[in-house]
Amino acid sequence: MRKTMRKLVTLGMVTCLTFASCLTSFAGEWKKDTEYGGYFWWYQRDDGSYPMNCWETIDGKSYHFDFEGYLETDCITEDGYHVDENGAWIESIPQMSREEMSEYYNSLFKEMLIDWYEHGIISSEEELEECVNLYFLDPVEAGLVLDEIRNNYSMGSAQY
Repeated sequence: MRKTMRKLVTLGMVTCLTFASCLTSFAGEWKKDTEYGGYFWWYQRDDGSYPMNCWETIDGKSYHFDFEGYLETDCITEDGYHVDENGAWIESIPQMSREEMSEYYNSLFKEMLIDWYEHGIISSEEELEECVNLYFLDPVEAGLVLDEIRNNYSMGSAQY
């Protein structure tokens, strides 16, 4: 009786293990975009879809993906959260307010325009004005930025 019971238990375990090994295991996968030199990362979910313009919790960490599905890294997301160099949300830093976000992005845009102006990427005063008006929707602020750039920087003066 004991031998028979042992054989039945063994047979049952072997049957369970056989069926379990046939099941496909699905898990999402990080992928590196090779088109842009491997700099950008994206994530393919186990159903084949990709997170786009949203937050996604992966392995217990929260990540933000932009409108094209690329992982945002070492930045402040459009909704005001800080993410580290690996793209994980830094929970210890509070979300920025709308006013803080506006100041942050205005500062970035101004630095970018100054850099373009000094390095000759902006090739004329008309182009400078178009760029400033594109990035600064408030006409008063756009005028102040234009005046600051024209008065303090010279077009094409910097060298790379």
